[in-house]
Amino acid sequence: MAGESKDYSKYFDFSGAKVISEDEHGRTFRLNGRDIHIISEPDYRQEKQRGKENIQVHYDTAVPETLRTLGYGKKYLITTYGCQMNEHDTEIMRGLFEEMGYTATDDRREADVILLNTCAVRENAEDKVFGELGHLKGLKLEKPDLVLGVCGCMSQEAAVVNRIMQKHSFVDLIFGTHNIHRLPYLLQDAHFNKEMVVEVWSKEGDIIENLPKKREGLRAWINIMYGCDKFCTYCIVPYTRGKERSRLPEDVIAEVRELARQGFREITLLGQNVNAYGKDFADREYRFGI
Repeated sequence: MAGESKDYSKYFDFSGAKVISEDEHGRTFRLNGRDIHIISEPDYRQEKQRGKENIQVHYDTAVPETLRTLGYGKKYLITTYGCQMNEHDTEIMRGLFEEMGYTATDDRREADVILLNTCAVRENAEDKVFGELGHLKGLKLEKPDLVLGVCGCMSQEAAVVNRIMQKHSFVDLIFGTHNIHRLPYLLQDAHFNKEMVVEVWSKEGDIIENLPKKREGLRAWINIMYGCDKFCTYCIVPYTRGKERSRLPEDVIAEVRELARQGFREITLLGQNVNAYGKDFADREYRFGI
């Protein structure tokens, strides 16, 4: 019927699950023999909302002292699909891993943690991720203590998360694009609780500065803004990346100066809609270009 809103709740199906516990920290289900702790799940309605909430900027340390030894003697591997924004998100996750004491590896058989940083723009990219999960299932059976996670844009889709819970229950960790800074805490939960941990923020939240980054080469990417408000018919980005919010210019310039000091020769400014940079500032007029 024209004008009738579509009910997306059916894509997140708990009909075959048994509730084990529920409190202020989330819900724990048993589904297909696997305990799943859901701290927060994707919600299309929330992802579409564009409210007037003030965006706060946080400068806290991302990895607390209590988690700086979590990865001693352990190795990690991140496989990245999609755009430069995903590549930059992977640089942040590498930085978080390194601050927790993990070391990088290119050999999945050596890895203690494997993350798939996913893309939702093209169906082919999603097919590749589910194909890779099929390959990793055997490795997970060989190494039960391996922590296997799915993050990025695909995780923002309720249908994808439901499919992983139903058909890929060997996955240990699912998180989205808005809570990458929560990776140390989610890893801790996955390591010690031995249950699938799902934390996907449907609302974009605040801007987190001072996140560690592990970059390679002499070229660097810098986010100047996040999100998009255009809602083009063919595009999923406004749902997976949230509303437009700009980093403060002083924070961007400080990061550029630090990269120049480190010897980087080329810097690319990133954003889902860079032409909109600064339009969300209520207290200033600022643009990087004319």
